[in-house]
Amino acid sequence: MRLAGITALVVASILGTPGEPAEPALRAAVTVEAAKRFQRIDGFGVNVTPAQWREGALKPTLDLLVDDLGTTLVRLDCYGKADWLDPAKRGSDGRWPEAYLAEVYRGRVFAECWDTFRHLTAKGADVHLNVSGRVPAAWTGPDGQTLQDFDAYAEMAVSLMKWAREKEGLRFTTFAPFNETNLGFPEGPKVRDADVLPAVRAVVKRMDAAGLGDVKLVVARDAPPVSLARFGPMLQAADLVGRISAFSTHTYGDGDEGDATPGWYDGESERAALVKAVATSPHKGSSVWMTEYGDLDQTGLIEWQFAWRTTRRLLRMLADGLQAAVAWDAFDNLHEHDGVWATYGLLKTDRERWTYTPKKRYFAAKQVYRFVRPGWHRVAVALPPRDPKDVYAGWHDPMRHVRLLAFASPDGSDVTLVGMSRVEGDVELEVTLSGLAPGAMAKRLAYYRTTRTDDARLVEEKSAENGVARISIPEASIFTVTTLRSPTR
Repeated sequence: MRLAGITALVVASILGTPGEPAEPALRAAVTVEAAKRFQRIDGFGVNVTPAQWREGALKPTLDLLVDDLGTTLVRLDCYGKADWLDPAKRGSDGRWPEAYLAEVYRGRVFAECWDTFRHLTAKGADVHLNVSGRVPAAWTGPDGQTLQDFDAYAEMAVSLMKWAREKEGLRFTTFAPFNETNLGFPEGPKVRDADVLPAVRAVVKRMDAAGLGDVKLVVARDAPPVSLARFGPMLQAADLVGRISAFSTHTYGDGDEGDATPGWYDGESERAALVKAVATSPHKGSSVWMTEYGDLDQTGLIEWQFAWRTTRRLLRMLADGLQAAVAWDAFDNLHEHDGVWATYGLLKTDRERWTYTPKKRYFAAKQVYRFVRPGWHRVAVALPPRDPKDVYAGWHDPMRHVRLLAFASPDGSDVTLVGMSRVEGDVELEVTLSGLAPGAMAKRLAYYRTTRTDDARLVEEKSAENGVARISIPEASIFTVTTLRSPTR
């Protein structure tokens, strides 16, 4: 009997005494200031390899990525390696014979790429071709990795563009000729810092000779960390002004990055420094993109953590001022560049039935992709002020463990607030909307949520009374409050 009494006391101390009021939710008032604009959003998307095209059987999966997830940008790698043309068959004029090019570019691998490209563009996605992976040893230095024959590499890359444009009739405005050249094999050819600019210039020169001067480049797609020393020469190259659509980098991680500390989220990152460097350079009209982001875990045992980490990185890079983000990658697949089956995909691939199932990371990405559209701007979010007299103000800040970003359409008629809460309890957000078009205030707001148990679920719809909406955010959740609606799957 005495033991039962002790047990009851322990249970009561944990769960509370019946009839006691529940722990009050954390309350915070924030204001979306749509008139204060930051970067323009170019879009969000995925990396796609076309090897699973399977005579068009992949179409419904690509449709899902565009129609449901909200993909607008696609980075398409036809071959997975940068050695699809044989150096020995290159003519004395530096070009490959037309008959040989036809043999390669009409072969199965590239035919599947062209079909994948056509289907995605028909869906309205902005697709750009990408080159990655190893190069022929004949074009490298003694180490077999460091690219030295820039002209040969440029000729091969531009032949791909020229064939796609002129023979296949594909329409594209951007092209990515290099991948992670700071890392080298097997991701791409290694290019020394001093050679980055000559390598890019070689591609531009060959593009002009091929009549492709209207296509802009995405460079340099470096693996982390960002090195301004590598970007610097390109940023100062006056002859490349107007030829570069976006400066690009990649980001990954494998574990906690200290996101609870102000220094990780609020301090200036290397990416933010790159954004500033581009904005103050002759290339200030160019964008800064994240063309690969994700997480390195391959166990498949921490899917919720994977989804959380990648979304955390996505919000951070948007806060840094980046204008596009492309997830690595669309679905689980064989990576040709290293010959390994990888499970980085937003969709789980069943290799027996060739079916595709969204993972938790898919729904987490959807919270942003679906509700922040190309042409929108990131706008300001005013948080509750901290008490200047409180020496523990940083710890007492009710938003210390809540991250918020807001976006608005160009005409101010639509708005989206995206956030993540690490608070171990409910958070009651009082959201005031300001600076929007008059009609926006009359629209009902949809509240979507992804948690361990929710998958981008529509929780409720409500009106913003007098421009104010009250939303209850549960612990460990990724959430979106928006004037847009997601299609039902």
